[in-house]
Amino acid sequence: MAQRQRLSAAQIAELYDPPTEQRELVRHFTLSEADLATNRRCRGDHNRLGHALMLCYLRYPGRPLRAGERPSESLLTFVAEQLKVLPGAIDDYLTSERNRRCHSADLQDRLRLCPFGPRSAATLTTWLLPHAIEDDRFVHLAGLILEECRQRRIVLPRPVMLERLCSDARHQARREAYRRLSEGLSAEQRRRLDALTHRRDGGGQNQLTWLRQMPEAAKPGAMLGLIARLEHVRSVGIEPARGHAIHRARMAQLVREAGRVTVQHIADYERQRRHATLVAVSLDLAASLTDQVIDLFDRLVGAMFRKAEGRQARAFQSDARAINEKVRLYARIGAALISAHDGEQDAFGAITSVIEWERFCTTVAEAEALARPETFDAFQKLTEHYAGIRRWSPAFLAAFTFEGVPAAASLLRAIEALRQANRSGKPTLPEAAPTGFVRKHWAPYVLPNGKIDHRYYELCVLSELRDRLQAGDVWVSGSRRYRSFDERLISKQTLEALQKAGTLPIAVETDFEQFIAGRRALLDECLIVVEARAREGGLPGVTIAKGVLKITPIEKTTPPEAEALAERLYAMLPRIRVTDLLAEVARWTRFPDCFTHLRSGEVAADSRILMTGLLADGLNLGLTRMAEASSADGRSLQHRQLEPACLDVRLAHPRRDLRPGAPPYHQPAAT
Repeated sequence: MAQRQRLSAAQIAELYDPPTEQRELVRHFTLSEADLATNRRCRGDHNRLGHALMLCYLRYPGRPLRAGERPSESLLTFVAEQLKVLPGAIDDYLTSERNRRCHSADLQDRLRLCPFGPRSAATLTTWLLPHAIEDDRFVHLAGLILEECRQRRIVLPRPVMLERLCSDARHQARREAYRRLSEGLSAEQRRRLDALTHRRDGGGQNQLTWLRQMPEAAKPGAMLGLIARLEHVRSVGIEPARGHAIHRARMAQLVREAGRVTVQHIADYERQRRHATLVAVSLDLAASLTDQVIDLFDRLVGAMFRKAEGRQARAFQSDARAINEKVRLYARIGAALISAHDGEQDAFGAITSVIEWERFCTTVAEAEALARPETFDAFQKLTEHYAGIRRWSPAFLAAFTFEGVPAAASLLRAIEALRQANRSGKPTLPEAAPTGFVRKHWAPYVLPNGKIDHRYYELCVLSELRDRLQAGDVWVSGSRRYRSFDERLISKQTLEALQKAGTLPIAVETDFEQFIAGRRALLDECLIVVEARAREGGLPGVTIAKGVLKITPIEKTTPPEAEALAERLYAMLPRIRVTDLLAEVARWTRFPDCFTHLRSGEVAADSRILMTGLLADGLNLGLTRMAEASSADGRSLQHRQLEPACLDVRLAHPRRDLRPGAPPYHQPAAT
């Protein structure tokens, strides 16, 4: 049986102990006149102080003062000052168990607090289940339970009972998530899901490992490989709507857990958990593969244009010498003709004085061969890459369903026309194929002499599709990155329900007419105030003369002396090791308690090992170099346990460097 996850001592203290900051003390523990009047009935300063502290504990955090528990000095002093007694009087109260129990029972009746029992536990477990399905982090669930106890005026359960509640809710939430994802799966779907953990035919890899190895090279083979993987995932037959049965955070958690274990480990899961995990993985793979294919499509089309531009540049460069010779020759001929015109001499004689007439006729023919068309661009070279594009474009267009805004309707019809042509195997497109999407610079190539050029038409469709996908005018069904903007919003049904209940979580007026009317009124008021102040010259740093607005530039407010002082103070600060800094921050924040084991949920037994890994990742050293740079003599973190050579950090502030022109956060410098 798996060991139940336990809350650490620091987490229990954070959940159950009263706050110690002055602001929180004032907020939770300020006694009212009624509280003071009731407190005066107690005999002796020690009973009055103990009674007040019991009242404070029951109000927040919501539990009685335990036997032998001594409150913090800040809380003792704050309450004692209100009662005008000495804080030391609490010692006599803590030795009297009878008075503590009587005060606890009396104040629970006065505050109408219910004791925690089996009925409360069952109610809280039912209430917690939807929250646990969304996020089952142990500390998060514990905080939710305690906050709900305060709302329902229930005395907080003991830590052991709290842990049991969280564990039960966590277990039920996971079982419910598994049930929702696997419920209604057919026998064939379950068989195909299980097949993902089996080895591929004729290969050593299992199917799930093969699906996760996504080729990234911008080559036609990589595109076909990605599409083959996507089709394989789709063949499992898991409908995308099944992923809406649970919260996205839970889906992501299942995918992360599956990614951290081997496929053989997933195959050993019990039936419901295994199928639910594979459903989550297959849905995530379908979306990830879709995005990978679209990204690769963008890169392949971009590479086509870059290669065409490179071919054009190289072709022009290869003729550069001949073109230069012709230009220099015709410049000399032009100068001779101008001179002949000015001297009223024979033009033909001027030409023959530079070059023989027969040679001149030959150079004219050579110049015509070197001349480029008027539309001199890289589009002329695109068809040289058509064969490579054709290797993957039919499979790409057939693999996805594209949708878009009304302005992209012509492009979507063109995509459908290409699909039909690919299915029929006809080399030409119908004359009625849509051309409204063809831009001006494409038109001479796509529609030469008014007829469609099939190759340029397909290249134009792919280029426009790429641009529309980047602009968000076209989206892809099943994609996570290229999905419709409406899918990122709440549904119309949810919006109507929230509006009807008046619980729409926005801080502005939801009715547009009322909202815009209020904005207009506020704008008019502000304009009236600005106009009045401008007329009186009361706008600081602003003048209006002859209808021209002039704003005085902002002057530097920091004097040079302050900057010099900042530099001197910074130079006085000591240099500290990054390991010492990390250990100090760990003592301040107790962040190592947040790193728990994936399955057992236990915190790291040795925080030095945890922080070694954090330094290795944060400083980009890697585990091997960090191991070589760390000593193994067993001393503490502060004393060279993790001290890499020359890893020092100089701080002007624990979080920020205040020097003028310094970056917002000071980074450790490694040598």
